Amino acid sequence: MARLPNIRHVTLHDGVLENNYDLGRKFDPIDEQDTSAQADILIQVLSRPMLWEEARWIQPSEFIWPGVPSRLLVDIPLALGEMDSLVIDQLSIHVSAAPDYTTMQLSRDDRDKLSDAIKRLDLLQFSFSPRCRSGCGPWIKNGEENDTIRTASEMEIINEYLAAIFNAGCIAHADVNLGEFWYSLGLKSMLAAPASVGIGFMWPPGSDLRSIHLTEISVTTMQLGALAAALGIGSEVSLFLVHIRVGSWRDALQTLRDGLRNPQSVSIRHPIGGEVQNLTEDQIESAFGSRQAEEGTKAECYAMGRMIENPLDEPS
Repeated sequence: MARLPNIRHVTLHDGVLENNYDLGRKFDPIDEQDTSAQADILIQVLSRPMLWEEARWIQPSEFIWPGVPSRLLVDIPLALGEMDSLVIDQLSIHVSAAPDYTTMQLSRDDRDKLSDAIKRLDLLQFSFSPRCRSGCGPWIKNGEENDTIRTASEMEIINEYLAAIFNAGCIAHADVNLGEFWYSLGLKSMLAAPASVGIGFMWPPGSDLRSIHLTEISVTTMQLGALAAALGIGSEVSLFLVHIRVGSWRDALQTLRDGLRNPQSVSIRHPIGGEVQNLTEDQIESAFGSRQAEEGTKAECYAMGRMIENPLDEPS
């Protein structure tokens, strides 16, 4: 890669990027008498590398789960960072969800090395979106229970991994999308998440972060406050289907307003949790649905400091 001077965007993936269902098993019909063609197809199917998500559908096994090379999420950026002549603008991680993220086993030294590697690459944009392939499984027989739940330890590892990348301090634009991650086997939705994940870490002082898009992550109001404080002047924030597990959206709006510095834009769509369930449909529509002005909804305008009253303080 160092010999290719025009490389600017590196994407890590183990499936078709254009859709979330194709596993590479589809073939045109062949004559049933053509045994040679049938053999070729069988070889292609059986020799195709297993997606990480496919391993998830197999019950925990001492042979299968530890064999999934989740450490590549660390080792590949480390290898890229070792090349002095390699500068990458954007790194996108779209590998399907690993069966067990604790196998990454991030030590303090690992995290420091990962931060240094990202800094040497001078990475500008970062995208993290574990994929879920709907064509995978289920390979569990009817009536059998699946005990492969996601654990709080896995959430912690993911947070530590993301923290190490952002601690490089050079990333200006970020996109963390866990929308498909939740539907990989183990959790039915982010509402069942055992811990916050996505931005559950301390942001580095002096960060260059100017814009961030968060989709279907589970957070606390304090974590949103820490994010707001880490963003630079004139920042852009997008929260889509974000779930507040601790705190309220009323406090979240206040926290964003207090922490953001003259933001260019704030987008809040389909908020979840955070006592939203206690609001009427009219209240939700008034605060988060109807646009107040060109700048956005009442909630967005308040978070940007362009409206005096917190819309969730308004009487019903």
